[in-house]
Amino acid sequence: MDFGFVWRHARQFRGELLLISGLTIASSLATLAVPWIAGQLLGDIVEGTALDGSRLLGLLVVALVGLTGLNIAATIASASASLRILGQIRKEVYEHIFLMPMAFHDKRSTGDLLALMTYEANNLSSFLASTLANAPSMVLTAGGAVVLLFLIDPAMALVVPILIPVFFVLMKLLGKRLRVLAKHARQAEVNVIATAESDLAVASAIKAFASEEHYRARYAQAVEKSQKFAFRQAKINAFVGPIVALIAALAAVALLVLASGAVASGERSAGDLFAFLLYAALLTRPVGSLADMYGRFQIARGTLARLQDVIEMPPETGYTSGEAIDRATGAIRIRDIRFSYPGRPPVLTGLSLDIKPGEIVALTGDNGVGKSTLVKLLLRFYAADEGSIEIDGKDISGFRVQDLRRQFGYVPQRPLLFNGSIADNIVFGQGYADPTKNTDAIERAVRLAQAESFVARLPERLKTQIGDHGIRLSGGQGQRIALARALFRDPPIYILDEATSMYDMESEAAFVEDCVDALRDRTVIIITHRQASLALADRILRVSPEKVIEIGLEEA
Repeated sequence: MDFGFVWRHARQFRGELLLISGLTIASSLATLAVPWIAGQLLGDIVEGTALDGSRLLGLLVVALVGLTGLNIAATIASASASLRILGQIRKEVYEHIFLMPMAFHDKRSTGDLLALMTYEANNLSSFLASTLANAPSMVLTAGGAVVLLFLIDPAMALVVPILIPVFFVLMKLLGKRLRVLAKHARQAEVNVIATAESDLAVASAIKAFASEEHYRARYAQAVEKSQKFAFRQAKINAFVGPIVALIAALAAVALLVLASGAVASGERSAGDLFAFLLYAALLTRPVGSLADMYGRFQIARGTLARLQDVIEMPPETGYTSGEAIDRATGAIRIRDIRFSYPGRPPVLTGLSLDIKPGEIVALTGDNGVGKSTLVKLLLRFYAADEGSIEIDGKDISGFRVQDLRRQFGYVPQRPLLFNGSIADNIVFGQGYADPTKNTDAIERAVRLAQAESFVARLPERLKTQIGDHGIRLSGGQGQRIALARALFRDPPIYILDEATSMYDMESEAAFVEDCVDALRDRTVIIITHRQASLALADRILRVSPEKVIEIGLEEA
């Protein structure tokens, strides 16, 4: 385990963790006092001097009450710290995931990333706030009990060291098995989350094809597999603590036999005998807890490795450095671009293109020739293998990536909508934009996107909730809202990737007519095969992997 990584995260909560450790150490000291007081009190009772032990009785009550209070405080502090650490880890993982380049997201399943923010984060926070913070207390209790046993009777206490090699061998045998099971359990749990996430995303398709039974069985199989590995893991953990405690208890029985002989011969008082036995019994609890802690440590090792794998990845180039850009004029220059997705044939093989500020350019061509890929390179979702892309005469690789992307109003063919109101979706990406304070700008964008008529028919108009991924809207309505979002942003460069593919011909023609003024002095890249949208363009270019050719409207 990388303790440097653990410390970097734990030190943010060192106050809480120190408080937990302090409370549990105080609890351990109180716990260590109880057997001695109780032993002396029981000895007095056996010897018939119980009334003289009233002071001891008072001390015992105070110790027990104090112990209870300390345990309550430690439990509350541990819960608070655990939840705060969990929240911090989740936020850090979430933030870092969105600092990763698109290539990272292409390789990772949504279920895997969700598991990192839930299942894995919970494992680590629990380990840090509960297991690790309680370790000093367990060690102190076990060590204190051993020391006090030797102080009472060194000869009898020699039985205790016999437990150490037994404990070590047991942990060594079970540790490797626990690590393997923890890995399988995690993979199975990730599969459960991923299966649920993917099935919910296509719920309408599952219903349309009457496939509920098949997908129910598939999910049930994933859950059962997860349960199987989790139960195997639980069984090993269930054995560890009790077996270690049993060994310690058997040692305590052996001590009882030895101690009874010492008392019978008069070498030890009854009070010493009771205290000795109580300390021997007390020793079983922290030893068992340390064994359980070892099992949790094995699980935390795997969790930490997976979290490190993500959190220590370098962020996308340009998030923390690069030249700031306020508002571009919109001049775009593309030179000899070559690009291929990892493990796939080249998509672009030397393409060059110049677009003037304020020019509207339509890109057309066969599917798969690289039109949408070119857009992704402009937005720096990916970096070109060779060649350069410039905006206003400067290579885009030198800009701060967020400043660069703010220059674009991107409308993909598949609308990217989220659960919220229509207004929320339109102002998306504009952190300062309060829907209630930007009604005029929102309504203008809605009107230009030809969404005004259908929005007006909705009971709550702009406040209408559209559901996950805009599921309550038709395809054409969703495209209109996505287009309104870009128009509301009013960037210097628009990228419309089949943005009107679900419009009817009349609505598309109206959009082209209404947007002439709105798009004036804006650079616009339109990817389309539709005649109405092509008519908006100053130039129509047919794209191939290695070049672009200007064509007329009749050839498109």
